[in-house]
Amino acid sequence: MKRIKVKPPYISLTQQKLCCVPCAIQWILLRRGLKLVEQEIIGRELDLIVPKKFKHLFIGKVKIGGRHQKRDYGTHETDGVKTNKFLKKYKIPLKAKKIFYSEFKDVQHAAEIIVDNLKKGNDMMIVTYLAAIWPKKKNGHAMLISEIILNKKPKIVVGEPTFMRKKFYELDLAKVIKGMDKKWDGEERGIYVFSKR
Repeated sequence: MKRIKVKPPYISLTQQKLCCVPCAIQWILLRRGLKLVEQEIIGRELDLIVPKKFKHLFIGKVKIGGRHQKRDYGTHETDGVKTNKFLKKYKIPLKAKKIFYSEFKDVQHAAEIIVDNLKKGNDMMIVTYLAAIWPKKKNGHAMLISEIILNKKPKIVVGEPTFMRKKFYELDLAKVIKGMDKKWDGEERGIYVFSKR
């Protein structure tokens, strides 16, 4: 069994309500010693939508969703364009590239991509549908890949932004990748790779 870790390691932060992606981006900024940007600001740049009942949790102006909206609450980034606009606007010397679920040939191919990026010192934010991991969870979620454990069935150690789970824990890579398929809710998810610009 071989383990490959991100270096230097992540320091955990906890997300504001519906801000798993902004919080994950903060983890990346903190690990790299870059200036932190508020989760709400990152959220606004990435089209954060919240239900009316949570509006009071936010200081600034946020988009309020209704019961007829076609997507989950939270931030939504389909291809990395908004993330790269945010990075450029705030003069953060990083770029983001999304690797879509459909680009992975299989789990081993995904593992090879993860290993390659960890060795390069890149950050990887996974966005997956949680029902593939925990059947009762019916939403998308962002986490960071802190480590990969290579064996017959590769596992990843994720950095978890939510306050409801441990900050670092193992997940079966096959389940995480399966959760990126658009069959869950029509949205194709994937891995966002953050590297130096």
